Amino acid sequence: MIAVDNAVGLGVSLLYVLGVLGASALIARLGAPAEASRKLVHIALGGWWVVAWLWFASPWWAAALPAVFIVVNAWAFRTGALSFMARDEDGATPGTVYYAVSLAVLALFSFGIGAPYVGALGVFCMAFGDGFAAVLGKRIGRQELPMTGGKTVAGSVVMLVASFASCAVVLLVAGATGWEGQVPAFMANVSSAGERGLVTMGGVGLILLAALGLAVAATVLEAVSPAGLDNLSVPLGVTGLYAVLFLPTTGFTPAIAGMLFSGAVALFALRAQLLTVPGALGAVAVGALAFAFGGWPLWLLLMWFFGSSNAASKLMRYWRGARTVEKRGGPRKLRQVLANSVPFLACALVWAATGEAWFLIVSAGALAASTADTWASEVGTYSRKLPVNIVTRKPMQRGLSGGVSPLGLAATVVGATTSAFLAMLLFHAFGFAVPTGPTAFLFIIACGIVGSLVDSLLGVLLQAKYRAPRSAGCSSAADAACAPADGDVGACARAHANSESDSGIPAALGAGGTAMAGEAVLADDCWLVEAAPSRGAAGYTLVSGFAWITNDAVNLLSGFAVVVLGLLVALP
Repeated sequence: MIAVDNAVGLGVSLLYVLGVLGASALIARLGAPAEASRKLVHIALGGWWVVAWLWFASPWWAAALPAVFIVVNAWAFRTGALSFMARDEDGATPGTVYYAVSLAVLALFSFGIGAPYVGALGVFCMAFGDGFAAVLGKRIGRQELPMTGGKTVAGSVVMLVASFASCAVVLLVAGATGWEGQVPAFMANVSSAGERGLVTMGGVGLILLAALGLAVAATVLEAVSPAGLDNLSVPLGVTGLYAVLFLPTTGFTPAIAGMLFSGAVALFALRAQLLTVPGALGAVAVGALAFAFGGWPLWLLLMWFFGSSNAASKLMRYWRGARTVEKRGGPRKLRQVLANSVPFLACALVWAATGEAWFLIVSAGALAASTADTWASEVGTYSRKLPVNIVTRKPMQRGLSGGVSPLGLAATVVGATTSAFLAMLLFHAFGFAVPTGPTAFLFIIACGIVGSLVDSLLGVLLQAKYRAPRSAGCSSAADAACAPADGDVGACARAHANSESDSGIPAALGAGGTAMAGEAVLADDCWLVEAAPSRGAAGYTLVSGFAWITNDAVNLLSGFAVVVLGLLVALP
């Protein structure tokens, strides 16, 4: 019977969704604005949760249709199909994809714990709160909220009211039907197993108070989220907040808490342009796993890695002014986030599974290595002296991987030491069973320093470097990249005068032009870069390393090298 209900539910769900899409396409053909047809889909699809609530018993059946529409919506976003669902303004975002992702994730979670009402809280805030906020907010007021990218005060008020009404109705219905076995903590004293319905008016008051709190959270998340991303932040944030605050603790609770904390940091980082949107989503996933595996200590160490390197760069910029050359500009991308996170997460997973304390220490060591290397990169480029090749000790172009300087090495030691101090402090403060005494502390410092040096070594030996063409107009940039901080742009050429062969080719490049690139970059040769552009790459010549080994690959390899070396030393 359950299987039949699930199958029927899938059929009814498909008919409902196709009906909504058909109605939206129809009004678009009749001349309705694209925004009107898009918001019809946005609001009406929230009603699908009622269908799912009534028919589905299995989380997999409930998540099946949203999972299909993740693929469909991704295809539509890339190809421009189903334009009646797309934004009519510039800078379209994959908001429809995020919408389907939220439905799928919440279906798996809430139906998995046997309480669909928990998922309904987030879904209805997204569908009705955000939907009506966009429709009515533009009509009844245009005063913008500061630092929200154009969102209005009126829209936020509508979001608050609609979200409050949605959450209140859901909680009242859930309470009247016995909470589906998931009684919230705030109702523990007014309802008990076997009771159906609310026993006192005090229970209604508590429900309305909880609904107001969730509505405020939804409104804040909608206001601070970039366009389209609120289809993830609002539903997952509201349901996650309710689960962490009010539901009994389960094995999912640490991961959900980590998602909430990491999501808040990621939204701030997006506003500060420290992360791309994919990078922010990856950071949320990494943070959730770090909290699930290692609790507060590993999560705070991760935040120290992310925050301290940016703070160090800003302090150096304030102290010594803007750099003449940037090693890696722009916000961090997804691959950069993963390259610095996968090694420590893998070790933390083994610790969570086995309980062996040294896996936790090595995990902290891998994070210390990422922190030390990032500090060296961010701070070292401000060195008044030219960096030298870590292998040959000859001066090389500023900003290339494989170069080391006294300032960069000092930053490496400081980054590793602060990470080790914070790790041991947190492990003991939160009662983690780790080795006592200086051994573990010094071990984490050693991991941090060795990891940074291994990163530089791999950067010289394996990482791709290209000579930029003369057409790129980089002669002056090459001088700046090679010049010390005193502005003597001729220093690069003089530093390498003795390393040129009789033919005028820099000897460091060797006969094949592929060894130790970066040592002898002259203004006449133009400067070296670590990545050729995806378009217009003609004229960029690979002079060192392998084309498929980027800085992110080097970070990943050095992270795993620290883990392997650390485990070989630490484990008997």
